[in-house]
Amino acid sequence: MDFSIERGASRALWLPSSKVVVEERFASMCQSSPRCPSYGRAPGCPPHVMSPSSFRSVLNRYEWVLVFTRDVAADMLAGNGRVEVAKDIHEIAAATELAAVSFGFSQAQGIAAGSCKELFCPDDQACRVLQADQPCRFPDRARSSVSGLGVNVSALCTTLGWELCWQSYEGGRDVEMALMLGMVLTR
Repeated sequence: MDFSIERGASRALWLPSSKVVVEERFASMCQSSPRCPSYGRAPGCPPHVMSPSSFRSVLNRYEWVLVFTRDVAADMLAGNGRVEVAKDIHEIAAATELAAVSFGFSQAQGIAAGSCKELFCPDDQACRVLQADQPCRFPDRARSSVSGLGVNVSALCTTLGWELCWQSYEGGRDVEMALMLGMVLTR
């Protein structure tokens, strides 16, 4: 938990994996109108990432999930800052996963908010993993999409007692705050 915070997470909590709600409808939103611009363009996004039903089966083999957030001003997520925050989430998930492996959790698996294609290879015409059957250029940073796997982020936040959007008082004014999150599955 402290490791994720040291890497830039705002907060982190352990949760039994059985408390993570996974629903088909969230992965389906990736392809519904308006369609996500990353749909079909990254191995960590639908239709290339495992289905929510497959992810539920994988999740059942894990005991714990470390859920972490980056809390930022909501207007940052509405603008260009969203990409940087999502990139941070991927990097925190990857680093936390690697640390878990070094502590003996050999099957640790990180997942994160956002599309790896958009975050790490935005200037590439196509994903080299999908189009050229070549290795990922960023295996140490890129992770599968939380939404693409069907994780109900709202239910997860409710379970943890976190609000998706809230008011903060900063410098004499109210600021609407929001979060992006990632997770690391451990046994």
